[in-house]
Amino acid sequence: MIQAVKTYKSLTGFVSTTLLSRLITKKIWTTPPLWEGFIRCAEIVKPASFPVLLQLPKDQLREIVTKQPLLRVPLREFVQSRGGNPARAAVYLEIIGGDGPQPSGSVPTPTSVPETPPPSLPSTAAPAPAPAATEPMPS
Repeated sequence: MIQAVKTYKSLTGFVSTTLLSRLITKKIWTTPPLWEGFIRCAEIVKPASFPVLLQLPKDQLREIVTKQPLLRVPLREFVQSRGGNPARAAVYLEIIGGDGPQPSGSVPTPTSVPETPPPSLPSTAAPAPAPAATEPMPS
């Protein structure tokens, strides 16, 4: 299957939507050599494989992004760009991991010194020099 997709790119859609999806229903992850081939094939036909990968159970999806870290960011972007149930998207994003937006309602707390001093303290920054005049001022 991998060799066929590499040779004939037009098979990408069929392989991703039909064959990979059917292999998920057969629980391909229970046969380690076939599971490794499934993971490689999913990486080769990306991004067409992304909707199919989201059909996997949580543990298998997590394993795929662990074994193929190059899938993590594009798969994360795919989930974020899809419309649909925000709760489901949040679950997928948690499984996929990596960088991403913080959950709503959480505000990062600064651990360093604030960028600007409070109004009651004088600023220690020197004023910016005035720009040099290039033309004489009219009298």
